[in-house]
Amino acid sequence: MQTQRMLAIALGMAVVVAPGSMAAGLQPAHAVEQAAAANSLLNQGQQQAEQGQLEAAIATYSQVIQADTTNAEAYFHRGIAYHDLGDYQLAIADFSRALQLRPDHPETLYNRGEAHAHMTNAEAAIADLTQAIELAPEVVQPYLDRGLVFAATGNLPQALNDLDAAITLAPDNADAHYNRGKIYTELGNTEAALSDFNTALRLNPELAEAYGNRGILQYQLGDSQAAMADLRQAAALFQAQGDRPGYQQTLYFMQQVQQGSEPTP
Repeated sequence: MQTQRMLAIALGMAVVVAPGSMAAGLQPAHAVEQAAAANSLLNQGQQQAEQGQLEAAIATYSQVIQADTTNAEAYFHRGIAYHDLGDYQLAIADFSRALQLRPDHPETLYNRGEAHAHMTNAEAAIADLTQAIELAPEVVQPYLDRGLVFAATGNLPQALNDLDAAITLAPDNADAHYNRGKIYTELGNTEAALSDFNTALRLNPELAEAYGNRGILQYQLGDSQAAMADLRQAAALFQAQGDRPGYQQTLYFMQQVQQGSEPTP
């Protein structure tokens, strides 16, 4: 599942200092230096992560944590790096620690929920994603991911509700239209499914999965010629994108269509 990072919102707080006590609001020089060093390391870790140097980024974030075990931002970013390495258990542990230090942070809740989804812990994923939605109802990705978790558990009506909400917030989100098309297919609403697949491909002509699923649906509707055209396009895109499993699966579907069998995604 592809992820998009949510926008973190920082809230500024004013500190009121009593007259004659200005010094009480000043940090010692060493504290200022420690904060600057931590920020520098956090920036370094983010640059390393962006360059794909995830192990180096984890080591950098760990330096921040060793110096200050209450730095929620370091746990958060290290959790993302663990997630991107596929170590979802360590990611969840870091996100959980970050939430202990910084409760009700929607971005951390979203990422922990997404990691739970990878671990097929649907209940925990839905709980975190629901809380993220409640805290930041204007952000699209939690609706999309929660919809996919609901779909995986067979709760198609709730999945459809979430994808409807995602599309209302972001009408040009190709992934949302594609996934809603798959849900409509499962619900037997072929007209709505085709409409969503068409919209997804208009928004993202490189979306191989949408060509594949539309091709299978076309075949099930009796249009073998349109089905083969879509499947050939899907195969070409999967091959160009280096997605060998997707390419091989599409070749299998094409063979089934040619043999008159019933392909199922």
